[in-house]
Amino acid sequence: MSEVKNLIGTAKICRSPSLRLLMAVATAFALLCAPINQAWAKSKAAKYASIAYDVNTGSTLFETFGSARRYPASLTKIMTLYITFELIEQGRMSYNTLIPISAQAASQPPSKLGFKVGEHIKAIDAIKALVTKSANDVAVALAERIAGSEERFARLMTKKARELGMKNTIFKNASGLPDSEQVTTARDMIKLGVRIQDDFPRHYKLFKTRSFRYRGKRYKNHNTLLGSVDGVDGIKTGYIRASGFNLLSSVKRDGKHVVAVVFGGKTARRRNTHMRSIIARALKQASRRKTRRPALIAKPRPVMRPRLPEQKPIIDQQIRVGRADSPRPSRNGGIKIAKVRRIDIAEAPPRPQLAGRRPAQSGFDYDPSRRPHGLQDKLAALLARSGIADNFKDEEQGSSDDLDRAIAARQRAQPASRSQQRGVGDFQIQVGAYGSRREAEAQLSAVARRAEQLLNGYAQYTEVVAKGSRRVYRARFAGFDKRAARATCSELRRRSIDCIVGRQ
Repeated sequence: MSEVKNLIGTAKICRSPSLRLLMAVATAFALLCAPINQAWAKSKAAKYASIAYDVNTGSTLFETFGSARRYPASLTKIMTLYITFELIEQGRMSYNTLIPISAQAASQPPSKLGFKVGEHIKAIDAIKALVTKSANDVAVALAERIAGSEERFARLMTKKARELGMKNTIFKNASGLPDSEQVTTARDMIKLGVRIQDDFPRHYKLFKTRSFRYRGKRYKNHNTLLGSVDGVDGIKTGYIRASGFNLLSSVKRDGKHVVAVVFGGKTARRRNTHMRSIIARALKQASRRKTRRPALIAKPRPVMRPRLPEQKPIIDQQIRVGRADSPRPSRNGGIKIAKVRRIDIAEAPPRPQLAGRRPAQSGFDYDPSRRPHGLQDKLAALLARSGIADNFKDEEQGSSDDLDRAIAARQRAQPASRSQQRGVGDFQIQVGAYGSRREAEAQLSAVARRAEQLLNGYAQYTEVVAKGSRRVYRARFAGFDKRAARATCSELRRRSIDCIVGRQ
């Protein structure tokens, strides 16, 4: 009976106008907040992504939003280091290469080492600064040293990403600082993390660096899983507000090898805790049997360009990479890359020469009143300004005299038009300048093999000249007429062999 009375009382209260109004307000408030709650949940999920990858087998163990676009933050510096390692392996840089600090580099926001404009840092210290401190000023300085500007270096980074199969990654700077167009995916970062280990095992060991001392200061590695999780050997952390806390890790334990990535951690501690759980789960599923075949990469070949002054950009080739207008993947799943613009060989009219006397300069055509534009002009200007006499007297000079005699003998033996003959013209093509005769001859042999039909019938020789207190050995092919020299050099450049045309 009491229960019936309670129900009747409740019904009377529910029929009251004030309560009905209150319930209506509560319902409206819930409906109004629903989109906000959904948007908050969506924004939180938009930062998160994770993948665990078995390096031994090449299989993905598990993933969440693995192909969704995310902001890489300082994981970008892994690609900066990949390109640096590649140049070191090619002999175009070394650990002792000096990296100058420009005003642009010095003005970068933290994290950074705090250089002044005009200071320098060795490449090995720059690498360690990126691995540990994640220094933005050093990243920009390294990019400018390699490509001349950070913008050009970013295009080079995107081009390299395509070569590595990172189809959904666009780089806009070398540091990972905020840029709405700089995006990647967890899957692409796994590819980069595996390839940098496969391609550069000697340099990858630097990612184990726990701390780094420079100019009396000690910088600890932001990756605190090093030394705290058994088997972790790198590789990089990252954070910007738009990405949350990111981490790419590599762990080797009990014959197993796992690479994992986490995007969008709320704090560094929560990200690290989540990475520990991912590693533990992945190692249970990973295999000790190695069945994956690492991607084949070409062995470093001889440098196909004359060496430039120490402070010139290491890469002079213009690189144009197309990009998507938005961070969303295109329907065809990739981003088109524009072809590299070829640089025509610029050649000035020959300087007048005195009869019976060899020129005192390098012999490569250069007009000092003309402003250098392309790479060929710059190299010609460099050779002309060097002031190196071609008649340097030494036992090594015999090769040039022998060449002159051989060409003269061939001209006497073959009276046909010079434009119809190979090997009897007075133009040469230089394909490198080296510190030893052996390096120059190796370059000549390498170029001759790669362009056998193109260079068949032309003489190859090395010429030694004095440059200060040291000798420089120039690798040259001789006997071209002007048209053939320019056409041949254009074709060599199309095959990624840098060259410059000059008169004999």
